[in-house]
Amino acid sequence: MKVWACLLAGLIAGTTAPGALAWDEQNRGTYNNKMALLGFLLESSQQRAGRDVQTFCMLMSISNDVTERYVATNPEDIQILQRLMAMRQDLSACLANQAEAHAWADS
Repeated sequence: MKVWACLLAGLIAGTTAPGALAWDEQNRGTYNNKMALLGFLLESSQQRAGRDVQTFCMLMSISNDVTERYVATNPEDIQILQRLMAMRQDLSACLANQAEAHAWADS
């Protein structure tokens, strides 16, 4: 459960970043709104489902996709690019944990 708490804390901490420069404020604002919503859904799914690894990984995957799309249109945003790299690591850990859970359930 500590792994999930750390992953969730990292995602939520990443969604509370300060605003971007004025020229891309609208794009960054839209991105921040999406990530705030996904952060809320992640937190809610963790509280309600407990060990629902599939839902948790799915929401992390969506967050990763949203961030990838933002970076594709704003490649100069180094802060979000760094967040994307961390999110990819978190998603990989989540998927590995999910695979372990399935392997354990199958044995």
